[in-house]
Amino acid sequence: MLRVLLVRPHNQGKGGVANYYRAVEPYLDDHEIRIFAFEIGSFKKKFLNFHPVIDQLRFFRKIKIPFDLVHVNPSLGWKSFFRDGLFIWQAKRRGLKVLVFFRGWDIGFAAIVSRYFRWFFRITFARADKFIVLASDFERQLRHWGVNQPIELGTTLVDDRLLRNFNCQNKLLRLRQTRQIKILYLARLEKDKGVYEVIDAVRLLVIKGLDVSLAIAGDGALLSDLRVYIDSLGLSNECITLLGYVTGDAKIKIFSDSDIYCLPSYYGEGLPNSVLEAMAFAMPVITTSVGGLADFFQDGRMGYIVQPKNSEEIACAVESLINDREKMVKIAEYNHEYACAHLLAPKVASFLKNNYKLVIES
Repeated sequence: MLRVLLVRPHNQGKGGVANYYRAVEPYLDDHEIRIFAFEIGSFKKKFLNFHPVIDQLRFFRKIKIPFDLVHVNPSLGWKSFFRDGLFIWQAKRRGLKVLVFFRGWDIGFAAIVSRYFRWFFRITFARADKFIVLASDFERQLRHWGVNQPIELGTTLVDDRLLRNFNCQNKLLRLRQTRQIKILYLARLEKDKGVYEVIDAVRLLVIKGLDVSLAIAGDGALLSDLRVYIDSLGLSNECITLLGYVTGDAKIKIFSDSDIYCLPSYYGEGLPNSVLEAMAFAMPVITTSVGGLADFFQDGRMGYIVQPKNSEEIACAVESLINDREKMVKIAEYNHEYACAHLLAPKVASFLKNNYKLVIES
């Protein structure tokens, strides 16, 4: 049996990587592969200032046990770059195979690496045996930094448990008949995620007399500022609702009840789980061509690509869907079928297991 050390956030943590492994990990353990989770970070805020050092010491002890492969999941940013780079350095000193799955990619930090830290990349990440990335732009940057090992394009996923009671035909019927169109924004509340642009787009649609509402799901430092901003625009609570962080049944309900998903991010995205989840729940998507979305998203077929920081384009995209219900239904149905065929956790687990075997056998 192959033994894989999976480096990931705490199983009860928030964020895309934690959600990804909560969904996929049950499908990775089988008669051929045994997964050993190594949880990183300070989930309970214990030893908050020391956990980076503690994680390195814990990892040093952990890899004294023989493993066939170490799988790390960095984002290209300050903390993850150095933390996960040192994990890789430790693993390679032990002679272990390493698979790197880059989840997020900060373009600004990539420029810093190019200028100041290529030496660190060369003695750490560049020694990994294989890479998975979420965007072809990430692959080109890795090649520029001297990576010669195999690089494969991957995706994030949809937790199949979310869809157990979802009825796509009922959703499509509602899209044809409903008077009010419900827009959903579900992401961390950060300016670069485009939340202000979505609010401004809704204001433009309301001014035009269109019957729309917006649910904003997520937490973050902007929550109180958003309340003030919404009030300053004169938008009522019936028009825009701030839900906070949602998970479990509440998350299923908001995806089931919403009609159009909007994430016009200009953040350093990988491939947002929420976009794929919205597709699985038969929702047209309005988003931007950032990160993995540039490779993955089919403009006009899965929804619409808009320019970053452009509330007018968002409003026009929503209005075009409202005015052509059959097109909205066609997009919604295609998204659901695509997600079920390609993006559910068991399918993604097979992709990972195949990569584990390829790296170990290489």
